[in-house]
Amino acid sequence: MLAIRILFVLLLSTAGWAQEPTPAPQSTPRGTVLGFLAAAHRRDYAAAAKYLNTSLEGPAAEELASQLIAVLDRRLPAHLDQVSNQADGSLNDNLPVGEDLVGSVQTANGPLEILVERIQRRDAFVWLFAAETLKQIPAVYGELNSADRVGVELPEWLQRPAWLSIPLWQWIAIIAGLALGAGISSILRRIAMPMLRRLFGRFLAEQDNRLLDLLAAPIRVLTLIAVLHATVVFLRLPLIARQMWSDTSLALLIVACTWLFLRAMKIVAKVAGRRLQQMGKGDSTSFVRLTQRTLNFVAAFAAIVIVARSAGFNVTAVLAGLGVGGIAVALAAQKTLENLFGGVSLIFDRPIRVGDLCRIGDQEGRVQDIGIRSTRFRTAARTVLTVPNGQLSAMNLENLGMRDKILFRHTIGLRSDTTSQQLNSVLHGVRTLIALHTHTEPPTARVNLVKLGPASMDLEIFTYVLTNENERFLEIQGELLAGILGIVEKSGTATSLPSQVVYLSRDSAAVRPRLDPAPER
Repeated sequence: MLAIRILFVLLLSTAGWAQEPTPAPQSTPRGTVLGFLAAAHRRDYAAAAKYLNTSLEGPAAEELASQLIAVLDRRLPAHLDQVSNQADGSLNDNLPVGEDLVGSVQTANGPLEILVERIQRRDAFVWLFAAETLKQIPAVYGELNSADRVGVELPEWLQRPAWLSIPLWQWIAIIAGLALGAGISSILRRIAMPMLRRLFGRFLAEQDNRLLDLLAAPIRVLTLIAVLHATVVFLRLPLIARQMWSDTSLALLIVACTWLFLRAMKIVAKVAGRRLQQMGKGDSTSFVRLTQRTLNFVAAFAAIVIVARSAGFNVTAVLAGLGVGGIAVALAAQKTLENLFGGVSLIFDRPIRVGDLCRIGDQEGRVQDIGIRSTRFRTAARTVLTVPNGQLSAMNLENLGMRDKILFRHTIGLRSDTTSQQLNSVLHGVRTLIALHTHTEPPTARVNLVKLGPASMDLEIFTYVLTNENERFLEIQGELLAGILGIVEKSGTATSLPSQVVYLSRDSAAVRPRLDPAPER
């Protein structure tokens, strides 16, 4: 990977390895470029000259190497990742076989192509900087000295290269750029937040305005990246430093943009869920959460793939492997997938909704959340009942919250000595009570004598209460039952109580013969 190769180059240039044996020119174009940069940034121009295809020797070759590194550091774009890393070079760049393009440098006479060429030395083929390119380097170097004067007038100790071959004065400028970026991001946050609230105020409720603060952190990071990038471009850092920043900034930009997207999706999901609740469509909030989680997963996965590809990983092979590995994962995670598809079916079929009162098996609870893996219910005991979606989709689930009306059905037992006149009075009174009540349904109501038991006369009262709220139903049920008891009392009878009848026989009980005690001896 290019990042590791560049890090190796940086270690070479900063760890004081100038006295180590100099590596021979590499067998690939990219290896040659990195090897030359490592030697030149150590200021070992004798070693760097070995990467040049020139007839010059000694101090003249070393001077040419120092001029080449100055031209590359100041003018060559940081696209070393596009340089071929194959022994034969790039075969589709419209260049002759044995030549490869490193990049183009802008000069007063037009662009200068920096080429490497493959030549044979002794028994091996190696890549060296092309002789045709090297002929024009002295002229371009003279042009640099007259055009790029930034930092030239500074004291020598400030111009001395430090880590990443960056002069000390440029490090100071980078730190100043970081401080400037932090200040600009802070000011931008104070300006952007009121603008966002004003722009999206008509879509957000008062309690939602604070959600916009979630965007502050990623916006500040993006601002800091932009300011730091402008600083790097202005300072014209050495090539290796610019290449490292190019790779790093891309990863940071992708992470910051993904972070901003995730925060924005969180705000949209919360606002949409609250609006749906206000519109009476609370069941759709589960779909909103599923959409949010799906988009979050896709965005995070795409960010990882892009960063991995920019770091040099073979993403295509990884994705192909995922297809094969996915079969094994699917077989090993059948229950998980069952719960996943069960959750999707619950969200789209909507047999239950968030807030509904449901009966699951022998328990009742109110739906709190319909997740991807499981659904949570709040029971009457205030405990949380969690049921896997795969199991829930196979159960007999009774949704009490989707009732349009609630059944009132009771059996009232009257005393067995109730007269027919009292019975008719009770029947008439209960029927009138139900017919005149504002929350009952008279067309379907019925009050009938259904049983003459040994200890009671049973009346069945059947009607629908016109409400779907369980709390309201309990209030109306209490009113009806109290009214029925009043009717029973006015009729002169009463409700039956648990009783037991004992019949005593008039026949005299048989008298057992008296046995005299045995005489004493």
